[in-house]
Amino acid sequence: MDALRHWSAYGQKGHPSSTRVTASQWKHNPFVQPKPVQWERTVPHASLTKLLNGFEPQAMEDKWFIYADGPDTEGNATVHMHRSWTGHKIVELKIKIPLTDAGEVKEEDAKITELIWESDKKAYNASEDDAKVTAQEVCRWVLHVELS
Repeated sequence: MDALRHWSAYGQKGHPSSTRVTASQWKHNPFVQPKPVQWERTVPHASLTKLLNGFEPQAMEDKWFIYADGPDTEGNATVHMHRSWTGHKIVELKIKIPLTDAGEVKEEDAKITELIWESDKKAYNASEDDAKVTAQEVCRWVLHVELS
């Protein structure tokens, strides 16, 4: 039963994109009722590109559409996680990426500083803890990124 529940929530194991996925590549909707919470997690430097490249679904069994904005000149980036069928935004991660004085990404781990999740029960009937589990598992299962 656990395997079926996992598949229902996360779909088939993803294949991270080798190129940057953009918002225009798939239908997506904004949050209905966003709820921010501070959340500290580490993104290993070696996995940062996979996280920022995102994921575009290719088959019905792919349950997620993921894209990122940034980093900006301050090293701030946002990762947007939407359900692929409905386009509902479920989770958003705010990330701080260390940059050199020249604006290049340093070979250091990035930090997730905030998680914003959909608190509208019609769009996503889950708690804050569920949203954190979802974010962590989407990163692991779909993007092959282990957060710590």
